[in-house]
Amino acid sequence: MRCDELVRVLFPYLDTVLVDVVFPADGAVHVVARTRDAVVSCPDCAAPSERVHSAYERHPADGPVGDQAVRIDLCVRRLYCENAACPRRTFAEQVDGLTVRYGRRTPAFRRVLEAVAVALAGRSGARFTKALHSVVSRMTLLRLAMAMPDPAWAVPKVLGVDDFAIRRGQHYGTVIIDCETGQPLDLLPGRDATTLAAWLLAHPGSEAICRDRAGSYADGARTGAPHAVQIADPFQLLQNLGTAVERCVRRHNACLKPPDADANGIGNISFAEPENTTKEMSPIEARQRERHAIVHSLLAQGHGIRQIARELHMGGNTVRRAARAETPEQMPNGRHQPRPSQLDSFKAHLDRRRAEGHTNAIHLHAELKALGYQGSYQIISD
Repeated sequence: MRCDELVRVLFPYLDTVLVDVVFPADGAVHVVARTRDAVVSCPDCAAPSERVHSAYERHPADGPVGDQAVRIDLCVRRLYCENAACPRRTFAEQVDGLTVRYGRRTPAFRRVLEAVAVALAGRSGARFTKALHSVVSRMTLLRLAMAMPDPAWAVPKVLGVDDFAIRRGQHYGTVIIDCETGQPLDLLPGRDATTLAAWLLAHPGSEAICRDRAGSYADGARTGAPHAVQIADPFQLLQNLGTAVERCVRRHNACLKPPDADANGIGNISFAEPENTTKEMSPIEARQRERHAIVHSLLAQGHGIRQIARELHMGGNTVRRAARAETPEQMPNGRHQPRPSQLDSFKAHLDRRRAEGHTNAIHLHAELKALGYQGSYQIISD
C-alpha cells in the first residue's frame, strides 16, 4: 500500500484536501495539509467565489491513531463574496467532514466525545479522554451532551409516572418513562396534577399509566388521559400498607394485654414455635433498641444528656430523642424530615420565574436579594 493510500484509509476525511506531509514527532502524528484551489460558495447568498482575501491555519483536534495523538495543521483560505448585495464581505471556506464553523474538533472526534459524554458524563468522561490522548474538561463533555438532540420516541402504550428529588425535601420533579422499554421520555418541573395533565393532553395515546400513590398524579392522569387505565405500583401499595400497620400498632400499643405472671412475678409468654425473636429483627431496629435501653439506664443512674452523649460518642439530639421515647417503637423512624430554609418564603417567586423560562441562578439570586433574601447563592444554584 502506498503512502497516499494509507493516509486515505486512516484519514478518510483528508481526501478532500491536499496533504503535504505526514510525520511523527513528540509522540504525535503531525498532518500538514491545505485546501484545494477550488471555487467556494458564500454561506449566506451561495454566490461562487475564488477571490482570496487571506489564508490562515486551523488545528482541529482528532482522535488517536496507533496509540498516538493526531495533530492536524490545515491551511484554509478566506475569500471575498462577489455579490455586492450580500451583507457578508468575506467568509472562510469549510472542508466537509473535517471542519465546521467555530469547530475545534473534527466531526468524527466530536461523535466519539459525545458517546463518552453520554456513557460517563463529566468527571469520569474527562478522565477517560486522557486514554484518547486528548485533554477535555468535564464542562465541555456536559455541553456536548446537552447539545445533542433528544432521541426520537413514540408515545408508549404503558406509561410510567414517578417523582424524583431535585433537592431532597425542597424541590421535586416528575419523570415520564416507557414501562415496556424502561426508556426515560421526559422530565417535568414539579409534581402537581396540572403539569402531568398538560403533558398527557399534548401526548395522547397511552392505554395504561403506572404511577405511585400520590393523589396529584391520580388527578392529573384522570384529567389528561381519562380513557387510560391507572395502575398502582405494587411497591407503593406494600409500603403504604406497612406504614399504616406500623402507625396503628404504635397508636394502640397501650391496649396490648401484659403477659400472665407466675408467683415469682415472671411473665409467661407461650409461642407456637419457640424461636429467638431477635434473629428476625433488622440490624437497624436492634441497634435502636439497644441505644434506647442504654440511654434510659444511664438516665436512671442520674447521668445528664451531655454526659451520656460524651460517654456513648453520640450527638446530643440523638440522646434526647431516645430519652423522650418511652419505648423503642416511639423513636423516629429515621426518614428525612424537611428542615426550614431561608428560601421557603421565596419559593413561589422562584417557581413562577422558572415556569417562565428564567433559569439563570445569578439573575434569580439578584432578584431575591432585592426582595429581601439574605441567603447564599449556592442554595439557588442547587
